[in-house]
Formats: sequence, C-alpha cells, structure tokens
Amino acid sequence: MKSTHKPTMKDLAREVGLSVSVVSRVLNGKAADYRISEQTQRLVREAATKHGFSVNQIARGLRLQKTKTIGLLIPDISNNFFSSIARTVENAARRRGYAIVLCDTEDDEQVEQEALSLLLDRSVDGLLVSPIGKASAHIQGACARNVPLVLVDRFFDDHDIPYVTTNNFQGAYDGTSHLINCGHRRIGFIQGLPDSKPNCERLRGYRQALRDHRIPVEDSWVQGARFEEADGYASAQRLLDSLAAPTALFASSSLGALGVMRACLERGLRIPDDVSLIGFDEYPYAPLLAPPLTTIAQPTREIAELASRMLIDWLETGEAPTDRVHVLDTELVLRNSVAQLTPPA
Repeated sequence: MKSTHKPTMKDLAREVGLSVSVVSRVLNGKAADYRISEQTQRLVREAATKHGFSVNQIARGLRLQKTKTIGLLIPDISNNFFSSIARTVENAARRRGYAIVLCDTEDDEQVEQEALSLLLDRSVDGLLVSPIGKASAHIQGACARNVPLVLVDRFFDDHDIPYVTTNNFQGAYDGTSHLINCGHRRIGFIQGLPDSKPNCERLRGYRQALRDHRIPVEDSWVQGARFEEADGYASAQRLLDSLAAPTALFASSSLGALGVMRACLERGLRIPDDVSLIGFDEYPYAPLLAPPLTTIAQPTREIAELASRMLIDWLETGEAPTDRVHVLDTELVLRNSVAQLTPPA
C-alpha cells in the first residue's frame, strides 16, 4: 500500500543530508540572506518537488501577519519598458524572499482601481505602482490604509508618496536639441497619454528646447493620445499630411516610434533621408532596426531595482524611505535615424 505519510521539513533535511535550518531557509526564500550556494538550493528544491512538499505560506503569513507578497501594477505589459520593469522587480523581490502579484491595468483607470482593490483584499504586504497618472484618490486611499507603497516611473506632484522616475524633461530637451543642432526646425512631437507625468514632462522639454533656440512652438506639431504603436502610426500620418510637414519626428515612446516607422514605410519615405526620427526609451531591437534608431535611454533596471529596494526595506524595517524622491538621468543614444540638414531647414 502506498504510504500516505506527508514529508516534514525534518524528513527532507535527512534525505539531502543537511540541517533543518538550512532546508527551512531555502524553502522560505532566505537562501540569499545566509549565502547558501546555488547547488544546495537546487538540491533542496528538487527533493521538495519530488515529495510534493511546500511550505504553508498562508498559515505562516497568518502567524507573522505578513504574506511575503508585493503587488505590482503597471499600465501595459506589452510595452517593453514596463515588461522590463516587471521582470527586474520580480527578480529583486525573489532575492529577498518575496513573491510578486502582477496586474496589467491596460492604461484604464477603472481597471486600475479594481486591480488595486483586489491586491489590498489579498493582503499584499506592499505595493509598487506605475499609475496611469490622471486620478490619484484610489492610490491615496491605499496609503491611508497604511500599506507601504512606492510609485514607479509615473507619480503625483501633490502627494508625498515615495517614487522613482527619470528626468523626462531633460531627456526630451536633449533629444529635441539634438534635432535642432542637426538643422531641423520643423519638428513634430508624438506624445503619449496626456496628463500622465512622464508625458507632461517630455512635452515640456520639447517645447522648452524650441523656445531656447528661438523656434516658434506650433500646437499643430503635437499629436497623439496614447503610448501605443497604433497611436504613433496615426499621429505620424496626420503630421506628414500637414501643409508644412515636419523634417523630423520625436516619438515619446518606443512603441510610438515603431508606429512612425510603419507610417513612413507605407508612404515610401526613407528614414533619415526624408524624415528624421528619435524615440524615447531604449529597447533591445533599436540597434537592429533599419536604420538603427536614435533614442533617449532610460535606466530601466536601476529604476526597478531602486523602487524594489525602497519598498522591501520599508516592509522589513517598518520605516518609510527618508529619501522620498529619486530622479535618474536619461542618455541620448546616437545612431543613424537623424540626418544632418545642409543648409538647416
């Protein structure tokens, strides 16, 4: 007859020839804290899997009043920037013994509110949120419940919620200035979600660069409503159809830049011979495009690592971050999608 005995942690320790404390630390996600080797971790996990052994995290969480889970809300998992954020956060959390519950809000405020409520009902220990950025009452409501919360990328000026972001203003200013220095004067800007903080700052940087170079700011040169490929495509079509078509386009997202490239391809326009292009966000395939795309790179990994560390330190010490605001630098990555006009347009 098959044994119905459920293995205990002591049984596992005996089988793999290790102490109960070592087995416990591996199964409870504490291996890194105690510098337990990868080989030992693999040995323990293989034995646990073999016997169908699992730590009762629910009971453990009830005892400690912690679930060792972190809720992560992002606006669009299909956007490489946010998928990279999610991957880095998951890795950072796992190293410190936490699991991630991921919610894609699809840049929809109603979905965001429902997802936030769901995570709070699941008693997550803390929250990492990249908010849509238009409404903040529900985010503030989570803070009022004393749930540690750190904002990622997008944030709100009128709240004291800790956040990590990049200098979106400077990034857009640098990109626009580069186009101007290459002789361009008619520069179209394809924005993302209006009223979201990154979009507002990128648009402000674009406009300020034009003003500083004494170039009139034309409202008709600003198009777009979402950080999406389809929106970039439609916005580029409108700009290229204008009477004074731009000689250069600045897409405020990587997906928007792809939309611009598709619109140009369909029209038989060559980048950069006919239209120059810069995209905001560096991504793995940017150097592989034809032509390789000049971009404003964000330190995506550093953003996610820092936000994760801020939140988990808060969870483990019970003290909110003393350095509440972190604004990281962008980098202008020069490739072949911008032409030098001679003479300047």
